[in-house]
Amino acid sequence: TPVSILAFLIFVTFAWGIYLLDHYDEDDNFHGADDLSVGQFLVRNIAMPHVQRLYHTVPPAVVGVGGGGVNAGPVASGAIVGANGYVITTLHSVSNLPEISVQVATTGGIRRFPAQVVKTIPGHDLALLKMQTTEKFLHFRMADVQTVVPGQQVFAFGRNSSGAPLVRQGLVQSADAPLAVGTTRITHLLRSDAVYSWEQTGGPLVNVQGDLVGINIAATGPTGKVEGFTVPAQVIVSHLQDVVRFKKGATAPAVSGQAQTVAVGSPNWWSKARAVVGGPTDISGMGMNVVQGNAVQGSVAPSIPSGMPFIDTDHVGGAKIGGYSVADILGLIMLALAAGVTGGMMTMGGGVLQVAGMMVFFGYGMYLIRPVVFLTNVVVYGAASLRNDKAQLVQWDKVKPLIPWGVGGVILGYFIGNAIGDSVVGILLGLFALIMAGKAVMEILQPNAGEETAEAISAAEAEDEMDELMALADGTASPKASGVALPEGPVRSAVLGLPMGLFSGILGISGGVIEVPLQRYVGRISLQNAIANSSVLVFWASVAGSVVAFLHGSSTGLIHWEAPVTLALVMIPGAYVGGIIGARL
Repeated sequence: TPVSILAFLIFVTFAWGIYLLDHYDEDDNFHGADDLSVGQFLVRNIAMPHVQRLYHTVPPAVVGVGGGGVNAGPVASGAIVGANGYVITTLHSVSNLPEISVQVATTGGIRRFPAQVVKTIPGHDLALLKMQTTEKFLHFRMADVQTVVPGQQVFAFGRNSSGAPLVRQGLVQSADAPLAVGTTRITHLLRSDAVYSWEQTGGPLVNVQGDLVGINIAATGPTGKVEGFTVPAQVIVSHLQDVVRFKKGATAPAVSGQAQTVAVGSPNWWSKARAVVGGPTDISGMGMNVVQGNAVQGSVAPSIPSGMPFIDTDHVGGAKIGGYSVADILGLIMLALAAGVTGGMMTMGGGVLQVAGMMVFFGYGMYLIRPVVFLTNVVVYGAASLRNDKAQLVQWDKVKPLIPWGVGGVILGYFIGNAIGDSVVGILLGLFALIMAGKAVMEILQPNAGEETAEAISAAEAEDEMDELMALADGTASPKASGVALPEGPVRSAVLGLPMGLFSGILGISGGVIEVPLQRYVGRISLQNAIANSSVLVFWASVAGSVVAFLHGSSTGLIHWEAPVTLALVMIPGAYVGGIIGARL
């Protein structure tokens, strides 16, 4: 009955989440100047000519993106796309930075905010960042790119090394242009002569309404000159609307005009940039963040006739539920199902599978993954704990002393995981996967490894074993397991409870991969009891992890609640069903 009630509540919560997010708009949460977009501000600011207003209004939503050092300069530009501090830039610009800071121009000068990667789209060289702040920012609405045609007037913005804004007016030269960068082929790009320097890489391309047409990529052409490409808005929305609730811009007819340079970086910038780059990749006239790739042959000419709308069937249309495509929902459910089966069967390995899958296949960062996995584990291991308790497999006298240590460990591990970054977490996850794979192979090759073989025993020894079996049958003794015995007390509780919490907090995994072996070989508990005890400990650690992740993430502006909650609602049903299947297996 408790499991049935829990399943019903999950269904109701899932249905409520879909309804809420389908009707959610950022305007419902933030009102007034705190949630003002560039396009809305342009409409209000009518004191100066239209194009001049654009040059003064857009720059506050254009940021510099660089390393975390005090004197670290920008390596790219970025565009603020959410009032809560979401920034989009190019992935290659930030992929090798141990720390990321976003430099925002304010009336009091340049302010720097630490930022974390929320999601990456390698196929389109995109990275979504979240500034660690609860402040509100001027941001971009998304333009209707389906109306973009060659010859349309656009403006490419960026920030130079000193943080000053620069912009160039130009035209859309072609739509649906491809770009080859090494072995990667990026498709569905716009091409514009408004992009002319590396300082515009990651920055916004906007239309005359001040709406975001796309994110710029500066590439080297066959002649060694900069060629400008833009990842269009509909690609951005298609990939990132599961995290950010984008605003839609106004629909307006295309406007043609002549390209002209409005502002450029400081005159001595290029010599400084070349001195920094150096080496064989140094190209005369290039800065340090120009993609060393070439446009695919034939992409210079307009790929569609002038006046014909640009249709991108890969990123527009199709059923969406809570910002997710049906394909993404099915993929997340299948990943959760596989993780649930693994975790339900062994109380170990499911979290590793879920976290690694969300990082590799969906591009999510650990700041978003941790609260999702914690929420999922609360449901899956809550149900598993109820089943195990009903089967009288949970040894409560042994579990209760471990819970405070598990809870403390997950809180400590959460902050350690935040400090070491996603790249280190990825390496640790890989090591865990290798260890698990090696353990599985050893058990297949040597299924009886570690078990005692039958030997001839004396009559006295046989009588002792019979007494032990009778005590087990009467319930006055517990089965023995091989391993290292520790005396009861705080040390034993810490050894059995703390490691699980630490690894769960650091890696975002359930921690059963640590706890089950500890229960068996240190706690000297049989396998079924070790699994049952671990399910209870994982449940309470996940509850604590969820609370800490949401409180810390919300208070620092690191996460916005609807993204992890929606992801959890998508994955919980698959993980729950998988956990039931795994438990039966």
